[in-house]
Amino acid sequence: MTKKLPSLKSLRVFESVARNQSFRKAADELCVTHSAVSHQIKLLEEELGVLLFHRKGRCISLTKDGFSLYPVVSDSFDNIAGAVEQIKASHDSRTLTIQTYVTFGTTWLIPRLNDFQKQYPHVRTRISISFVDVDFEKDDADVGIIMGQPVWSHWEYDYLCDMDIFPVCSPQLLKSGRLDSPQDLSRQSLIDVELAADDWPDWLQAAGVAPEECKRGPVVDNYLQAQQSVYDGEGLAIARRAFVERDLAEGRLVQPFDIRVPERGSWYMVYPKERSVKKEVLLFREWLQQQIRQMPGIRITPPCPEP
Repeated sequence: MTKKLPSLKSLRVFESVARNQSFRKAADELCVTHSAVSHQIKLLEEELGVLLFHRKGRCISLTKDGFSLYPVVSDSFDNIAGAVEQIKASHDSRTLTIQTYVTFGTTWLIPRLNDFQKQYPHVRTRISISFVDVDFEKDDADVGIIMGQPVWSHWEYDYLCDMDIFPVCSPQLLKSGRLDSPQDLSRQSLIDVELAADDWPDWLQAAGVAPEECKRGPVVDNYLQAQQSVYDGEGLAIARRAFVERDLAEGRLVQPFDIRVPERGSWYMVYPKERSVKKEVLLFREWLQQQIRQMPGIRITPPCPEP
C-alpha cells in the first residue's frame, strides 16, 4: 500500500523555516520570494490540518505539532543528502588509478604522464607498481597495463602492441672482444627475470644456440633490475627497445646482436567488464594508444576477431 506523503517541496520549505526561525531567511536560502515560502507553509498546514508555526508580528515559533514534525523532516533530508554524497563518492570519476609493471611504469609510463596531465588537468592519476598482473578483486585499480594473452572473460582487453626481446650488455663487455657471435654467450653470465624464465631460451634458440649449453646468472625480480645489473658488469640481460631506448642512445647499454624475437604475448590495457566505465578510463585509453604508436621497437598487429 502506497503511503501518501505531503509535498516534498513544502517539507523542504518547512525544514528551512523551522531551522532558520525566519520566513525571510528561508526565502534567501532557497532563492525564492518571501510570499512563495508563506504559500508553501500554508499548503502544508492545510494538507496536515494543523498549524505548524505561531506567528506574532515578524516573530515565529514552532507549535507543538511543528516541534514534533521538524526533527523527523530534518533527519530525513540529512539522510537523503548523506546517501547522495556516498553515491557520488563511490563513483568519483576524477581519480584514475593505473596498475602496471615496474619496468613499464618506471621507464615508459611515468615519464610521459605529464603530457596526459596537461591535456586533462581535471583527472588525477595514481600509479600503482607491481611485479605481477593486476588483480581487480584485491587491487585498488581502475585499469591495468599487462603483457600476456586475453584469458579472463570478465576483463575487457584493449590491444596496445607487440614487442620483441633481445640481449643487452655494457659497452665494456662488448669492447672486450668476448661477444663476436651468439655462441659466445655460452661463456657469459645470463641474468634471468624470475617471472620471465622463457626469455633467454626463446632468444637463444632463435639465435641457434642451445640454451642448456649456457650458464645462467643471477635471478632478479624485474627487467629494470636486470638492466641496471649489467651497466658495469659482465653479464647480459634481456630487454625491449621501448624500455632501454634512452640507455641505448646515451651509451649505457648496447645491443651486441641484431637478432630480435617476439615475446610471448601482447600488451593490453585491461579493466573489469562488470564495472561502469569511467570517462577517465576512455580518455586514458585514447591517450595511451596514441603514445604507444610513437614507441620505438614495437609492432602494431590488430588482434584476431573472436569466433
